[in-house]
Amino acid sequence: MIYLLDSTSNRNQDDTCKTIVTNGVKMYNASKGISKGPGFKILTGNLKQSGSVECGYCVMRYMKEIVDCDDPQLEKMFAGCIKNQFYNKPQYDEVRSEWSEFVYSYVGD
Repeated sequence: MIYLLDSTSNRNQDDTCKTIVTNGVKMYNASKGISKGPGFKILTGNLKQSGSVECGYCVMRYMKEIVDCDDPQLEKMFAGCIKNQFYNKPQYDEVRSEWSEFVYSYVGD
């Protein structure tokens, strides 16, 4: 199952991404002798990014929530539609801080 989490609240759904991923999975499955294609599920309960420049931090925030979750069942975690709820500055700042500390550990002293 391939889960789609789209953080852009006003973007039209584009089937191009689905087509590319489906073709890639089909090619992989064919190389392994598997005839079944992937299934897709759009999970609408994810928070949105509020502007047009936070996309990287928004994706990192998603990943952080998934990794930090004790029971990472995406269907339960992102079930239901959250309309007009966005990540806030402190949530982005937490990710920015962790990212900068990680990068600094490689380039610092």
